[in-house]
Amino acid sequence: MFDWHQFQHDERSPAPAVNSRKRIRICGGLFLAVVLAIFARAVQLEVSYGAAYRNKASQPLEKEISVPGRRGRILARDGTVLAADRKILSLAVDYRWLEEPPDPQWLKRTARARLTPEERKNPGRVTEEQRRVLAERTAAQRRLAELAGMTPEEWKARAETIQNRVERIAERVNRSAQAEAVTPTGQDHGWQGWIQELSEPPPPPRIIIAEQRDCHVMVELADPPLVSAVREHPEQFPGAEIITQLRRVYPQKTLAANLLGHLGPATGEEAGFKDQDSPQDVYHPEDLLGRMGLEKQYESVLRPRRGVRVEISERGGRLLSAYYRHPPRDGRDLRLTLDARVQKTAEELLDEPHSFSSGAIVVMDPRTGALLAAASAPRFDPNLFVGENPAAAAVLNDPRRPLFDRVARMAVAPGSVFKIVTATALLESKTVDPEEPFFCNGYLDRPDRQRCDIFVRQGVGHGETTLADALCVSCNVYFFHHAPRLGCDRLLDWAERFGFGRPPDVDLPGQSAGIVPNPENIRRLERHDWTVGDTQALAVGQGSLTATPLQVAVLLAAVANGGKRVTPHLFPGLESEESATPVPGLHEETVARLREGLRRVVSDPAGTAHETVFMEDLAVSGKTGTAETAAGQPHAWFAGYAPADDPKVVIVIALEHGGEGGSAAGPMAKRLLLRLRKYGILE
Repeated sequence: MFDWHQFQHDERSPAPAVNSRKRIRICGGLFLAVVLAIFARAVQLEVSYGAAYRNKASQPLEKEISVPGRRGRILARDGTVLAADRKILSLAVDYRWLEEPPDPQWLKRTARARLTPEERKNPGRVTEEQRRVLAERTAAQRRLAELAGMTPEEWKARAETIQNRVERIAERVNRSAQAEAVTPTGQDHGWQGWIQELSEPPPPPRIIIAEQRDCHVMVELADPPLVSAVREHPEQFPGAEIITQLRRVYPQKTLAANLLGHLGPATGEEAGFKDQDSPQDVYHPEDLLGRMGLEKQYESVLRPRRGVRVEISERGGRLLSAYYRHPPRDGRDLRLTLDARVQKTAEELLDEPHSFSSGAIVVMDPRTGALLAAASAPRFDPNLFVGENPAAAAVLNDPRRPLFDRVARMAVAPGSVFKIVTATALLESKTVDPEEPFFCNGYLDRPDRQRCDIFVRQGVGHGETTLADALCVSCNVYFFHHAPRLGCDRLLDWAERFGFGRPPDVDLPGQSAGIVPNPENIRRLERHDWTVGDTQALAVGQGSLTATPLQVAVLLAAVANGGKRVTPHLFPGLESEESATPVPGLHEETVARLREGLRRVVSDPAGTAHETVFMEDLAVSGKTGTAETAAGQPHAWFAGYAPADDPKVVIVIALEHGGEGGSAAGPMAKRLLLRLRKYGILE
């Protein structure tokens, strides 16, 4: 029978009860330690930084505003304004009213600012007001886009561009700040390090950069209806304002456009960030800088320096005072050697209906190298590249390449104009007696190649021909015959002395050096070794030889001024005693022989330019050029100077696929010279 007493006796004694008071004391001790640590930290912050924080909180707000300076003007030598900054009205919108998605802190702060203290205690009421702020933001953007003539997609794309730029800047600024706050490698992270960290101020919050507080331009050159709407009904357009900006304008539109160039926004590494020591030495993200032509070449002269304006206001927003920490500095003006009248005349001549596809005209002072005109066709309106203009894309994609400066960059075969170099080499090497005649049959060896133009047209040659005759009538056969005895080395040497094969150092970016074929590069150019035929082709300015109108102008200037090589330029400050240097080895007698032949090109009834350029009351010297091409019409050239006895100007006309030099370029040269005389430039 089961003995309950025995069972009770065998049962283990019960476990002692848990002491809950002890656990409570432990938890209370831990809680008290945490509270004491927090209190100690608070006391430490109060003792160490309390006064500084209270002092900072009591101080007025200080806001820095970047103020742009005025970019220097570009003027013609008579004071005609070719490029300048002028004030315009633009629409700017607060960044937070554009940002997508909206910044939560800004949205909550904006909504709460509209509510009473009692309403702010109601989370539902705050949420409702936030929805109202978002609805107002959407409606305001839609109305602004309509007034600006923009589609919602265009408005959104513009806002995204601004936001992407601001976010990139903010990321770089905060990444830099975080890198400075990182604990140095090797620092003790034990209890001593923990105590040291407690004594340090808390890490700074994420930096809100100025661009996130500022307004950003959404519409440049705002139309009057948009300006009136925003100014008269600001309550309908929260976050929007009309501001005054400086805008680059080109009052003469296409005049000298390829010389002036255009501006573009600072991008990538060009855009700097705020520098407390030298804020004017970096580009602001909204700055424009020269991208082409003189705007690029003289960026350091024309460029303004931004200033920093400081506005001090109360916490409530009332402005107390303002001052310039760094006043803005305007860029310096650039006055050119360019004559606006001559430039306009040259461009008008190129713009008249012609058969050529493109061309260039150079008018230069042979004594100094000062450019009076440097016209290129086709051209563009640099105003299209100011701001965001969809029409700029059409210019960039135009197959005629209107942005291409044909004065300094169009390198084509010079044709018979190069015979001036060949004649110089023949005379200086004494390969020929300039008075000894050579009989021209119209072709050299065979009637189907190496011919003169007169043989192609009339089936006859030039007969007895001296060097001056050969220049006058542009006799190819004369130069074909003497080129082998001259040799390519001498010819190449004189081409180099006159500046062919290298840029003429004009103060324009992107100049072309042209091509001078030689035994080293002929295989790359024409896939064969150098032959006598290559020397003969070079002697008459054909083959792979190419040159720019500026290089030809330098050649003609050396003949016109008695044997000195000038540097073409648009800025008078480049003129100096060293700006014109003697062409090495060029003698006065040789120059006299060249001038005799070039004068006869125009004055002699047999001269290739007599019919189209000759004038009874103005002596002109020059050389025509008809450069054959593989396809299409030849390139037409006229290069000369006037007056012949006392040269005041060198003119070069190059028409790409324009036809014959005498008949295509000659009439333009005559009309240009008549206008120059009317302006008193030839006196």
